[in-house]
Amino acid sequence: MLWRDPRRAGLLMAAYFLISLAVGPSVFLKVGSGPPGVGTHVLGALGTAFFSWRVTRGGRISRMLLVMSAEIGFLTTAFEIASRFGPLVYGVLIAYAAQIALLLSPAVYQRTRPPDWAGRVRWTRVRPPLALLVLGILAGLVVTLLGLAHIGFPGSGCGDGDAGRVSMTCLTVVDGWPLRWLGGYRSALVVDWAAMARDLAQSTVIGVSVFYCCWLGPRTREEPTRSRVPAAAILGSVLAGLTFAAVTGGFPLTWVAAIQGVPMFSQRALLVDTLLWTLVALCGCLVARLLVRSRGRRRGGVETVRPADGGE
Repeated sequence: MLWRDPRRAGLLMAAYFLISLAVGPSVFLKVGSGPPGVGTHVLGALGTAFFSWRVTRGGRISRMLLVMSAEIGFLTTAFEIASRFGPLVYGVLIAYAAQIALLLSPAVYQRTRPPDWAGRVRWTRVRPPLALLVLGILAGLVVTLLGLAHIGFPGSGCGDGDAGRVSMTCLTVVDGWPLRWLGGYRSALVVDWAAMARDLAQSTVIGVSVFYCCWLGPRTREEPTRSRVPAAAILGSVLAGLTFAAVTGGFPLTWVAAIQGVPMFSQRALLVDTLLWTLVALCGCLVARLLVRSRGRRRGGVETVRPADGGE
């Protein structure tokens, strides 16, 4: 198989080099403080080609440098999701992810081992467990909500205004990170859902990628084990609890409110709401699991008592 055969590592590195030409070289030399020119990209492409060739010849250091540069490029692009939200950003992210996958493939990994290396990759799994994805999404939502902990204050010259109108200078915007998406006017909250979605998308991509990179090295070459503890169900319940606490806006406790145009944020109330909703979600998962088990036992009992063909 191309993905596992070290003799085909040259084809994988050729694909890596072609992708680098599309998104820009990850290795380049810049002289001066101005923007990089055409010559810089040409030199960068030559440097990337050299390191890629060294990987096909068994260069371990070259492979490590390319992995680090691709990961840096991925994270740098991920931090621009909120400000430059669109298909172009996600296309560049996919390209960097493909480069990292090519460099971490079993074929390239074994190609960079010493000639007398007796080991082999017994198992290589690229797809992460469901619990890891849920944990990354949960981390993204937590970071998005914690961005509300820094509260701004209304600007000068804020008056009552005309009836039925809300002046932007009268909005007290909470420092949502990196975009500001929550404001307060009198006793009402003003939410920019588009900005919140961008913040959430950026934090989620960064969270999932960081957890995935931490899991990718030591866990990909181990046989998958089944644990009795449903980690995905527990993390999913916490994610559901935090989501319900954010959607309800504070039930049973109010963790964010606008008082005289100033939003008040309470981390303790948000934590209490999250814990209560998490318990509700856990109870729902437990009930669903019991129903599935009872249904399976019932089916098993019916199949057991069914007479054999031709029996009296």
